[in-house]
Amino acid sequence: MRKMLFSITAISLILCSQAQAFFEEEGRCQKRDLRGQWVSYQVEVLKNPHTGMCKFSIENGKVKGSCDFSLTDDQGNPLTGLQFEGEAAVKEDCSAELTMDFRPFGRPFVSTFHLQLHRNKKSFIGRWENTFGALGTTNGVKL
Repeated sequence: MRKMLFSITAISLILCSQAQAFFEEEGRCQKRDLRGQWVSYQVEVLKNPHTGMCKFSIENGKVKGSCDFSLTDDQGNPLTGLQFEGEAAVKEDCSAELTMDFRPFGRPFVSTFHLQLHRNKKSFIGRWENTFGALGTTNGVKL
């Protein structure tokens, strides 16, 4: 009986590892592939050209983080440490959507990112836009 139970357990583990390898080889993504700490870099190319760097974490589809931009406010102060929250979702084909909502922290905009995860699920590239018409490119890496 013990031999049989051991054999069934071993076969189950082998099948599970083969199934996982199949999905990873095919480049399929799951919600857990977004989980973790990320850093992203952005370039705005349409309304007010500038760059940005954001650090954020994703857990259970919820995003929290902050960004530093190469812009200044009306008084000439650098726009750094702008906090945001949002949501993130990934599809099986490893395309993903991410929002950065700055409104709860006193800024009147939301940025929406359209991303493609690399097959190693540790980096992405994509484009973004926000509610006042800015548009640009982005890339990021998992820390």
